[in-house]
Amino acid sequence: MFRAARGALILMFWLMAGGMLLAGGEPPLGVLLALAGITLPLVTANRALDNARKRQGKANDFTTTWEDVDNLSSRDVVVHVVSLLIGVGMIVAAVTLSSAGT
Repeated sequence: MFRAARGALILMFWLMAGGMLLAGGEPPLGVLLALAGITLPLVTANRALDNARKRQGKANDFTTTWEDVDNLSSRDVVVHVVSLLIGVGMIVAAVTLSSAGT
């Protein structure tokens, strides 16, 4: 149930933010890069925290505690840091594309 709710929230974000950016005259590639650059780190953070909850034997819910953060594996942390760097790069590319058109 929570996985479907997260998917619905991501879809709603993409539709609203993408629609507003496209209506504002931004290039479609820039919009795609910006939305993907924001979504990628959020998805990897959620997956890392889900893995931490599973290692603790907790139920899959939407609450996050410091115990969950404390039980992150080094692989989950590395994957999230790499996704943050990729996301920032995608947002920088989107801003560059946006300012190149004006």
